[in-house]
Amino acid sequence: MKRIFIVTALTLTATLSMSGQGVMDALNSISTQTKGTARYSAMAGAFGALGGDITSIKQNPAGIGVYRSSELSVTAGFNFYDNHVDLPQNNNHNNDFYFTGDNLGVIGVINFKSGALRNLNFGFAYNNVMNFNNAYRADWSNIHTSLTQLIASKASNLGCPPADLGITSSYNPYNTMPWLPVLGYNTHLIYHTSVSSATNQYNAIYNTMQSRGSAYLTNITTGGIDEYDFNISGNIKDVFYWGLSINVTNISYHMESYYGEELQQVNVNNNNNRNVRTSVTDGSFELSNYLLTKGYGTGVKLGLIYRPINLIRLGFAVHTPTYYNMTDTYSAAVDYAFNDVDGKPLVGSSSNLDNQTAIGQIGYKFTSPWHFLGSMAFVFNKGGILSLDYEYTTTSDMYYSDIYADYSYTNNIMKSQVQGIHNIRAGAEFRITPLFSVRAGYSFETSPLNKDYFNGRMTPLIAEGTICHYQVPGEVHNVTCGLGYRYNNIFIDAAYVFRTQDYSIFAYEGALSDSQLTILNTNNHSIKLTFGYRF
Repeated sequence: MKRIFIVTALTLTATLSMSGQGVMDALNSISTQTKGTARYSAMAGAFGALGGDITSIKQNPAGIGVYRSSELSVTAGFNFYDNHVDLPQNNNHNNDFYFTGDNLGVIGVINFKSGALRNLNFGFAYNNVMNFNNAYRADWSNIHTSLTQLIASKASNLGCPPADLGITSSYNPYNTMPWLPVLGYNTHLIYHTSVSSATNQYNAIYNTMQSRGSAYLTNITTGGIDEYDFNISGNIKDVFYWGLSINVTNISYHMESYYGEELQQVNVNNNNNRNVRTSVTDGSFELSNYLLTKGYGTGVKLGLIYRPINLIRLGFAVHTPTYYNMTDTYSAAVDYAFNDVDGKPLVGSSSNLDNQTAIGQIGYKFTSPWHFLGSMAFVFNKGGILSLDYEYTTTSDMYYSDIYADYSYTNNIMKSQVQGIHNIRAGAEFRITPLFSVRAGYSFETSPLNKDYFNGRMTPLIAEGTICHYQVPGEVHNVTCGLGYRYNNIFIDAAYVFRTQDYSIFAYEGALSDSQLTILNTNNHSIKLTFGYRF
């Protein structure tokens, strides 16, 4: 998950300055997708007041109390993403497909012949609630800034002499110094302004007045978020339904990125020669990054459904924060090639020790925000259903923690920059015959960030890691439909989900002006099939 939005204070530990957790890391773990059974997906997930579907266990646990008989179901999905990055100079198109196991669940029902408690139900469900499979590429021609300028700024702010950044046979600065300045200095992307300078300032090889070039960014992500819910629920006089779920969540996120620049008329200094004389030359470099985030957490969900009359159902649910234990594994490398510098070409690849970082690892804790859900549904005998959900995610109470590091600055930035997420879902079902039903739905989710970030009018700050690029998420729209078939105790459901969302792409802080704003349009198509048996 991308290291952005936070400038890590120099008083933090060296490990944090190599990696560091930021706002986008948190947003990745709280984003939502319309995933679950085919019936749930076909109605855009608007099941907060309905229940009677195994996926409702992750939304309103009281929905399991609606069951009158036991059930076993399984759901698989076929998914296709289609991404576009359109710029006046270049258009890029990436697509791929993959299969997912979206849901597996079982409900056990104990019926009582008398008393207020009509039935007591137990449920277990596995849900793949988020999938990170995605890829895009952006190309920029005639760039006006360079990543090397950002690296030089960070090295200058650090204020340390070249001896603290340079790698020798007896000294490895990756053990003690922020990685990005170290990587930039040892791969000739920046150079010290003067050997004797007491201010320890650094210049970038890119000079705005004379240099020019082009750039590209390729970003590939895989992984997902899996949730395991254990539920107990009940039915009181067919009027009140209650439920309690304990959820265990597992996160796996893998990212590879490649940012490169083709440059002309840059000032390159061979650091093996400690004078500050530079050569004006052409060349290129590519910064590659690897990140693997794994974690697990637990939380609690509580829910109620009230049925005052047969026509109307009202639902309410609250999800406590999920308390995660997380581990990041990461590394970076630079390949470079500059034409004749001080009489010889400079070439480096990630196989050279000077060109790659160590493999780092950091453990930390993350607490997700609260979720509040209010729902209303209309059930027209057995002929049709209309349902509406509203969910609010607080976001301001997210925070990082660790006994070895102070995350207070990061947490304060999250509180000031991230806004609550509003999610509205609407779904409908119409029974054509006793055997067949048709379904449709729509959902809308707001962005957790101010629109000024998305439009490029506000520039977020980045962390002291080596991953400098980031995407600012826009609004999410889901359009859904599906079919259902019931025969005796067997049911088969199918659904189609179309999800679209735009992102603003930034190669690094301050990389692009408003006139060069880069928009990534993501379109995801999913077909889901559910097979179930009631007994």
